[in-house]
Amino acid sequence: MKGNVRKSFVLVVVVASVMLALIGAAGAQQSDTKAGPYDKGWSALDNVDGFRDTLKKAGFELQEDGWIEFFDTIKECCLGHIPDTLANNPWPNTYVVLRMPTHEGVADPPQAPPGLFWQLRQDEAIVIVGQTPPPAAYFSYQTFANFIPPYPEGTIPPRIGAAVGDAINIGTINTIGPDRANQPIVYIITGHRETEWRVRQAALKAGYPAAIINVETISPVIAPLGIGAEGSWFYMAHRVAVPADGDELQTYVQEASERYEVFRVTPEKELVPDPEPVPVLRVRGTGHTEMELYPALKRLRQAILEQYAGKPHKELGTKVWELVTRDGRELLLEQPYVALQRGYQIIGGTRDANYLATYPNFMLREDKDEFVIVYGVNHQKTGKATYSSVSIYADKDRWFGVNNGTMLSPDFGDSARRYLPDDPDPNVDMLYAIKVARHCDEGEKYCMQVNQPDFLDINGKTYTCLLDDLETPDIVESEQLDFNKEEMFFLFRSYMEPETNVSPDDNELLYDQAIYFGPYEFPEP
Repeated sequence: MKGNVRKSFVLVVVVASVMLALIGAAGAQQSDTKAGPYDKGWSALDNVDGFRDTLKKAGFELQEDGWIEFFDTIKECCLGHIPDTLANNPWPNTYVVLRMPTHEGVADPPQAPPGLFWQLRQDEAIVIVGQTPPPAAYFSYQTFANFIPPYPEGTIPPRIGAAVGDAINIGTINTIGPDRANQPIVYIITGHRETEWRVRQAALKAGYPAAIINVETISPVIAPLGIGAEGSWFYMAHRVAVPADGDELQTYVQEASERYEVFRVTPEKELVPDPEPVPVLRVRGTGHTEMELYPALKRLRQAILEQYAGKPHKELGTKVWELVTRDGRELLLEQPYVALQRGYQIIGGTRDANYLATYPNFMLREDKDEFVIVYGVNHQKTGKATYSSVSIYADKDRWFGVNNGTMLSPDFGDSARRYLPDDPDPNVDMLYAIKVARHCDEGEKYCMQVNQPDFLDINGKTYTCLLDDLETPDIVESEQLDFNKEEMFFLFRSYMEPETNVSPDDNELLYDQAIYFGPYEFPEP
């Protein structure tokens, strides 16, 4: 028996030695290639020509006229190209999108920017090769189903904008290196399991390590695949927020088309259906709440009211953003699969963020003494969010984010101490309180000034916001955005709880609050 053990031991040593030799040889071979994955400064684009070849050898035809670019929803809405801003903010708010020409013989959806929405045959894939953004607190890549069949004949398809699953974000993306910034990725979007496998194998044969391959699946249960009237229309958005260096991010966005290569890959012979399953979603919530801060939050509210005692005021409500849009359809954020079931609009809301809104709407007019105090818990400090933000929006129908109209949680500082300077409770330092007004006093800290915007694009050029008359799609040049006439509201976003890599459970948050002070006469509910 001892002899058998000794023989087994020798055999194991020999096998292990052979395996180590093979691994070493493979590693040496890999390090000799230009696309060695651990070489300093290595880019996924270095080996993209080899990837083209392996994809073709795997039996795919390649459509290579897609590209990645910054999409300015504010400017597109101002110019009348899209009906609203999707509640986005002006640059430097960053959304980079995939643009992909339609299939042969298929036109873009009515009144849609060319190439913004695209379709997939049931066995096709979109493949994106490139680099992740420069250092930032958060980034993500996410595909959305915007139009889903059946389509009403002769009409514009009803917009949904629902995420097909969870985002691939800074906490979940597959890449290499000590951090996730400026790192190589291969990003595959498909609804077909065999196609996914073939593209993966082609990437590996091209020299890409498995560690950088990311797959976003589209189950046809979520959104039917196909071309023309039988297929859904999708779009893909890449978001970057709270950059370490704003200039570096601007360069990255301006050069996005050069930093990514995009292919639509189609099997030469159509494959039998092999659909991807419905994705498993990340679980929201940890069971730990912010309720320990509730007494301090109530004291902050009382201190704010006492600070402005005698001034007319109204405490605004806060809830998950929902409304009826001007076309009579319901909008509800945070629940993409509910939106799919009920036909609601979700306009690109992801499960990576909470979206709380104030109600009713209010005004901030140039010639009136009126302002809003926004206050709450700094969700970043409590660990419930990677970052959070307060944003003000003008125009109840088109939701224009305002230049300098967003404040991020890293900038909240000790703003609550203005109202509770002598409170001994250290929890006060976990709170914030911001004034929002048309004009801030000179040198006033923690005040967000809402001025009539000078619209600037990503290149620093100004443009005019010409709005339609809400009855026809034609632009009325004499009508421009006027903050003196616009109803306003706030959106509070909490992005990605670090412990779960998805948005926090809003039941574990203390909701952000707002109090309007001034003469505005709110309509009866």
